[in-house]
Order: sequence, then C-alpha cells, then structure tokens
Amino acid sequence: MNDYEVVPRPKSRKALTKIPGASAQLVKDIYDAIAAGVSYGVYMGMKQDKLEEAYYKKYGKRRR
Repeated sequence: MNDYEVVPRPKSRKALTKIPGASAQLVKDIYDAIAAGVSYGVYMGMKQDKLEEAYYKKYGKRRR
C-alpha cells in the first residue's frame, strides 16, 4: 500500500452529534432532513403533513 491509498474504515456508530444550545428533537430533525436530502424547512413540512394525515385517519376530520 502506498501513501495515496485510502484505508477503508467502517462508518461510525456514534449517536447524533450534539449541537450546543439545541434540543435533542431539533438535532434529530436536522439529521433526518440531511438524510432525506432536503432542507430543514421542507422536512418539517413533510413531517407536519404526515402528522395531519395520521390525525385524519384516526379521527376522520382535519385539525384546525
């Protein structure tokens, strides 16, 4: 092996990196948005749509 070859390493199994001053839920949402490949705002809209749909299926009416 020469100096220019990259040694393959397994991905880290660490939990989400903490962001100073941010709640655990915010950090989770940010990392989920990155994993989904969308911005944080778009991800939160998708998350809200899922919650609205679940509420509609459960109660048969839209939330106000």
